[in-house]
Amino acid sequence: MAEKAVWDKTTVKHFCDICRDEVLAGHRPLGHFNKVGWKNLEVKFAERTGQKLEHLQLKNKWDNLKRSYTCFMELKHAATGLGWDDARKTVECDEAWWKEHLQRCHDPANGRKCKHVQFKKRGPDNLEAMEIMFESAHVNGSTASIPAVLSDSSDDETVVAEEKAEDIGELKLASLKKKKDKKRKAANAIAEEKEARSPFLKQFKGTCGKIESAADKIASSFEASSTASQKSHVPSMAEAFEMVKECGVEEGTDIMHTATFLIMKPEFREVFSLLQTNKGRLHLLQKEHEKETRKMA
Repeated sequence: MAEKAVWDKTTVKHFCDICRDEVLAGHRPLGHFNKVGWKNLEVKFAERTGQKLEHLQLKNKWDNLKRSYTCFMELKHAATGLGWDDARKTVECDEAWWKEHLQRCHDPANGRKCKHVQFKKRGPDNLEAMEIMFESAHVNGSTASIPAVLSDSSDDETVVAEEKAEDIGELKLASLKKKKDKKRKAANAIAEEKEARSPFLKQFKGTCGKIESAADKIASSFEASSTASQKSHVPSMAEAFEMVKECGVEEGTDIMHTATFLIMKPEFREVFSLLQTNKGRLHLLQKEHEKETRKMA
């Protein structure tokens, strides 16, 4: 039986720090870690906390933190144009704004209440780490099925049989694919029969084939020229993060908060790496931070 997890503030911080490092190392290609990332998380988490947790326990904690981060980002999006309290790591909203927002967000008819209110006094802990963990992977309010609502019954100890659900989904997809293949073969047979009886269809198909071939040649030529022009090396997120620290930027500062978002953009990492000195890189970060600060003002 799996060991029961103890999620105090220190333990959660260790979890987030390890996850952030694994993301920066390139072990989260999609929404979750790959096998290497999960294995590293299990080993490092046990080393730092003494708790040997199973994969599903760690994944459930990841998913719960992701829901919390998504909820906070929905609040931040709803409060666009308002100020930012860096000490409390949350948006600056007065009581009038909250009253109006909660009237829109609450849904008493369906027994749901707005979860944004949990971030009224303070944003989520480990926000900078979670920005790296979930940025470009979280669900925003425009795509969530129930925006701003989190399940009150979510439990890190619950063993969710997601693998079985995924297997069932894959079987259904495979079955649908077989049916589509049968329909496609039948349609092709009918089309071939019509073509054999109509010389005009055969001539039309031949013309379309020539056009398609010419388009392929143009596309191949364009790709070849584009590849030849891409000679500059774009550093990974982990490499860019190290360059930021080499400039003298410390974790927990406003400029590091801005830098974590900037290095997620390949074009910024490329420009950042082309600068020859730490002084020049720091100047660029300061200018970008000033620009972001003016936006929030």
